[in-house]
Amino acid sequence: METLRTSSYIIPVKLESEEGKYMLIHGYTGAVDIVTEDLLTKINQISSSNSFSDEMLQNLLKRGYITAKTQDEENALVLKMIKAVHLYHKQGYKKFYILVNYDCNFRCPYCFENMISNKGQNWSHKIMTKEVVDAAFDSMMEIESNKEKHNKQIVLYGGEPLMESNLDIVKYIIHKGNSLGYSFSAITNGFDLDLYSDVLAENKIQEIQITLDGDSDFHNKRRFHYKKGGSFEKIMNNIQLALDKNIRVIVRSNIDSLNVESVQKLTSKFKKTGWITNPKFRFYPAMLKNNPNNILNTKHSKIISYVQSTDFESINDEFKNNIGAYSDLIFSALKNKKPLPLRPTFCGAQNGIYIFDPLYKIYCCLESVGIPQNIIGTYDQGVKWTDNFSLWKDRNTSTILPCNKCPYALMCGGGCAAKVMHINMRAPYCNKFPEILRANARRAYNQFINNYIAVRRKFFKTVVIN
Repeated sequence: METLRTSSYIIPVKLESEEGKYMLIHGYTGAVDIVTEDLLTKINQISSSNSFSDEMLQNLLKRGYITAKTQDEENALVLKMIKAVHLYHKQGYKKFYILVNYDCNFRCPYCFENMISNKGQNWSHKIMTKEVVDAAFDSMMEIESNKEKHNKQIVLYGGEPLMESNLDIVKYIIHKGNSLGYSFSAITNGFDLDLYSDVLAENKIQEIQITLDGDSDFHNKRRFHYKKGGSFEKIMNNIQLALDKNIRVIVRSNIDSLNVESVQKLTSKFKKTGWITNPKFRFYPAMLKNNPNNILNTKHSKIISYVQSTDFESINDEFKNNIGAYSDLIFSALKNKKPLPLRPTFCGAQNGIYIFDPLYKIYCCLESVGIPQNIIGTYDQGVKWTDNFSLWKDRNTSTILPCNKCPYALMCGGGCAAKVMHINMRAPYCNKFPEILRANARRAYNQFINNYIAVRRKFFKTVVIN
């Protein structure tokens, strides 16, 4: 009989809400199952002799928890899978961004573009011209000749793309894009949005992302117009304008220990406006991690208690944002009894994202724009790639050592390239991913139970391996 062993890519997650139960996640089959502690012990003690029934053993082998492969054979298989999945993704859909300008009418202290603008004192005032726009659209077809593989929504980006000074060229971009079958979204501070009222339509600008960092008092101190001062009330009015035109609005709040309570006040204001119940509205809280006031670094008991409070959780629930980036995938796997998707890269920067700036430069990461060493190509005389192209587009967990031997190699994607781009593009950025995955797994399980156990209690089994 062949020798069996526990897979090196098994990820056990103890379910703190239910004693004696674990979630098993497999790193390259994508299997997700709920098991008893006793079954997990038997899996970890597997050998040529075992106490499993033939049916159970075959299921465990199929789902990857037990394997006849040696560790070297497993590592080789994962390496092969990473390369294959990454190639598949690279050949998939392309998503295009048009960086209208590098200028901005705000002076936000935490903006990553401060490094290219000398903290807002030396913004480039170069705006796209019609010639540059035409070249960008031509380049999209050169990058991917099959238009069916183009994401039909182009993102307007900056700087601040929807500044008053950009009005004419943005309208030209939208008109030309619409004529070619594209619609648009925009990442904007929302201050001048009212000037773009006539292009806020479902077939033109369909979606906008706007940042509000708290209630008016706090927001106006952090995100202010460099000439006109406070921006909160004008942005709120412009959000309502967009919603009235049936445009999807995503409000992002950049949260640190200084504004976490102010964001609570902001969500109360959203309730009063009735936006919470509007299907076109979504709230997106994001922690400012590379920040001295990072929530995770604070020891302030009041802040910690608020973040961990039921109220904070209920706010997240209301905005359908409670299960996080990976929790929803795990929840879906549990719900639909399907494996997790495999991810050999962290984001679209390594696959299908292309960003065209007003200087005929191409980038692939929103946090790398304006930095010369991150230019992956030019498009003034057709598309020409730089040596940086392979650094970004070939970054995956097969080229980041020792990632392919890690159980999370097909889940974390090697971490954010922007965090290591100034150090080593072939270095991982783990960022506590194992802990994050486990936390997301527990929340997904709780969500699954809360949604389904009440109506399916008699069908629920302690061990979910089939």
